[in-house]
Amino acid sequence: MSEFTYERDTTGARLETYEWDNVWWEQTSNREAGRVLYIGDSISCRTREAATRAAEGRLLFDGFGTSKALDNPYLFESIRLFSRQEGERCAILLNNGLHGWHLDDAEEYPAAYEAAVRFLLAEFPKTPLYLLLTTSVANAEREARVRVRNAAVKAIAERYGLPVIDLYTVSAEHAHLRAHDGVHYTPEGYALFGECLVRELLPAVTKEKE
Repeated sequence: MSEFTYERDTTGARLETYEWDNVWWEQTSNREAGRVLYIGDSISCRTREAATRAAEGRLLFDGFGTSKALDNPYLFESIRLFSRQEGERCAILLNNGLHGWHLDDAEEYPAAYEAAVRFLLAEFPKTPLYLLLTTSVANAEREARVRVRNAAVKAIAERYGLPVIDLYTVSAEHAHLRAHDGVHYTPEGYALFGECLVRELLPAVTKEKE
């Protein structure tokens, strides 16, 4: 059994209780709509569906959702494998903030996040990369950490000249749409996130095609 686990707080190992990958290739035969690769956490899996609906055929959101933290040595190879099957894309979204709590927020998380950004820029040099702020959570301690991590993401975005999509503010302003677990959201919440992605991406993608 792999020893690369993340349940350090309870077992001394580094795996979460349930490690998972959720991959989705949307409407594989469609070559007309812009195709977006959305790399993220469990929030991204439901947001991807909502964004595809909100785009009304203009954009398709493929998903690589995963519990793998940013320092997981298998993460980049997993993304590479899926992206090769996917083929072409007009944009990439990165949001993996709700995993990897074993990383400290001051140094380890920013370093791991920046390594992920460098990987994506090198792997997909001609594809625009967007950094997404992590969504709000109910737990006060985790919420404080989310804000610190989002600040690190914004600093990295500025350093590399990358656009940021702010799902944090949307989620915090609509905290009443959180699910009972305090982390995930209702269908109405995911619809708001999907609309936010389409609103940010569609003008840029359309302009690039012109």
